[in-house]
Amino acid sequence: MKNILLAILSLMICLDLSGQIRQARQEMLLYNYAHAIILLDKSFAKADSSSRREASQLLAECYRRQNRLEEAMDWYLKTISLGSKDPMDWFYLACCRRSCGDYTRAKAAFLKFDSLEPLNPRGRINAAFCDSATAWQKRKPGFEIRNAGELNSPQSDFAATLAGGQLFFASDRIAGTVEQAYGWTGNSYLRIYTAPVLQSGSNSFEFGKASEGPQVFNQSYHDGPLCFNKTMDEVFINRTIEMNDIGRHDSGLIRTHLLKIYHAVKKDGKWTRPEPFFLNSDKYSVGHPALSADGNTLYFVSDMEGGCGGTDICSCTRVANGWSSPVNLGKPVNTEGNEMFPFLAENGDLYFASDGHPGFGGLDIFLAKKTGGKWEPPVNLGQPLNSSCDDFAFMQWPGGLSGTFSSNRPGGSGSDDIYCFVVKPPEAEPPKPPPIAAELPKPIPPSLAVGKTYRIENIYYDFDKWNIRKDAEHSLDSLISILKEYPVSVEIGSHTDCRGSVEYNELLSQRRAESVVNYLIKQGIDPSRLTARGYGKSQLINHCNCEAGIGCTEAEHQANRRTEFRITGITY
Repeated sequence: MKNILLAILSLMICLDLSGQIRQARQEMLLYNYAHAIILLDKSFAKADSSSRREASQLLAECYRRQNRLEEAMDWYLKTISLGSKDPMDWFYLACCRRSCGDYTRAKAAFLKFDSLEPLNPRGRINAAFCDSATAWQKRKPGFEIRNAGELNSPQSDFAATLAGGQLFFASDRIAGTVEQAYGWTGNSYLRIYTAPVLQSGSNSFEFGKASEGPQVFNQSYHDGPLCFNKTMDEVFINRTIEMNDIGRHDSGLIRTHLLKIYHAVKKDGKWTRPEPFFLNSDKYSVGHPALSADGNTLYFVSDMEGGCGGTDICSCTRVANGWSSPVNLGKPVNTEGNEMFPFLAENGDLYFASDGHPGFGGLDIFLAKKTGGKWEPPVNLGQPLNSSCDDFAFMQWPGGLSGTFSSNRPGGSGSDDIYCFVVKPPEAEPPKPPPIAAELPKPIPPSLAVGKTYRIENIYYDFDKWNIRKDAEHSLDSLISILKEYPVSVEIGSHTDCRGSVEYNELLSQRRAESVVNYLIKQGIDPSRLTARGYGKSQLINHCNCEAGIGCTEAEHQANRRTEFRITGITY
């Protein structure tokens, strides 16, 4: 009888644990990670080995979704130690390590994932990102930053917008009234807050006390971020609405909430009631609005069908009867990852956050310029603007030499904080003695023309590799001699053969160009004279065409895997 009672009790405990884990999964589908963690903690303490592994993996995901990366790493390691066979546990462990700045161990975990999933390029691509971040840490910073402590709270504060002498931003800080908590974070819903700008200059910022923004900007669910036009009589607000979205649902008919844009104008000194933007959908998100300086183009983020990856940056323009159809900015701006938080500078430059381009970890801030109607490959803005954590929501003050951005890096007031930045002036060189004739730099020979491209002969790469081969060092030494003899700046351009996807080849060629730049820096060349650019397979030099099925010899593929340099300026 005793054994029967023990068996029944054991079965009841197992059923109870199974029910708790099942309920936790339901909460996760609703993004209620805070509640799911409570259920999973209870389950893990009492579960058998199999249920412990499942609870551990779910706890790791909950903490990762909440951006509590140290705790997520502990649970991923615990899941792996409990015998998990899921390669994604290694991938997410690597992502967490990278976002914590541990690039060496992150690279090792990415390569472990690559060994388990060799057909998935994300492992080796992200391992290469770790190498890039390590190399970029040696660059001189181009910005000075400080935490805007008077704006920030222990909760999340982000996406500042300057308008009419006021700074508007989004925050989930605890408001004056008791509010329903958001299940994802356990904090309040996002609200628009505003603070007066008391002082802003090249080296100092001062803000007044933050308070909730105009009532018309805030509703019962999430509000923010937002953007205004120049005359501040038109506003676009990012919102989520408390409703059942009929287009997207998870298993079990559990609904999710989609981002939507709302639009309002100021008439007779008062804001009209915000109305839904024409692109809003119950099938996909539309959010993070950003207006061009002339107010005629609206940039936004969406995961609508036909995009490049997770969330893409799109745009639409004003027409006689409203707005044009949306246009995806496409590559090279958008990637298979997530691009978000666009900002348009006065000169038309596009700043945005991305986790799909080479970066330090999490979201990084990038700059893309448009030339001849086409976007150029984005440039990572480097440290200290970017960190191994999430850095996003870049915004310039008028003039472009200062502004704000948001980050969840350690040392702040809370989750996401608002930071101020100023562009760092170039370091003054120490005074030099008056030059004498023998010390004058050599005149640039006609053969080294600015804008002209030169092939670096006999520098090739092995298939799918980006390291400098021994047989290439002699050719690079010739380039070093030119750079030491003549005061020129150069762009190192690297190319791949036609095999593989466009996205992967762009990343591979960028790594190859950076490996050349790093080699030149080690030989004493000033980094400010060097630029790395990967062209992928966009500029093949022979008839090879893998997509069209035109076969090539290995020698012809090797010829396409080349490196060139282009004179970009003279640096007397």
